[in-house]
Amino acid sequence: MTSNDHNSWYSIGNERAKEGDTEEALIAYDKALELDPNHVSAWNNKGITLSRLKRFEEAIMCYDKAIEIEPQYANAWYNKANALRNFGQSLVDKANDDRTNAPKIINKSITLFDSAEKCYDKGESLSEKKQ
Repeated sequence: MTSNDHNSWYSIGNERAKEGDTEEALIAYDKALELDPNHVSAWNNKGITLSRLKRFEEAIMCYDKAIEIEPQYANAWYNKANALRNFGQSLVDKANDDRTNAPKIINKSITLFDSAEKCYDKGESLSEKKQ
């Protein structure tokens, strides 16, 4: 496709993500964002796709960008919280395998869990304001 319409690329990204074709979804979201760097839903959905690939740090950066563009976007806050929590859990799992570095890894995971809790709270407060 050679469309210069960011919404078309965004829709393709959503279709590919729904089909489980994460790499093609990421390409489509990147194209949508190239055409419209402020497409908040594309940032959010790219983050979701990256989270599914367990690329949590990249996902968190996408959610941060969505939140920067639209600070009241509750879904981005929730998704960031989930990514932080999952990243923290992956570090806990890693600490179980790496006893030498476990204390340092656990401390980082605790920080991520604390950040996740703050993001959940923010998402919840934004959701309540909409009602």
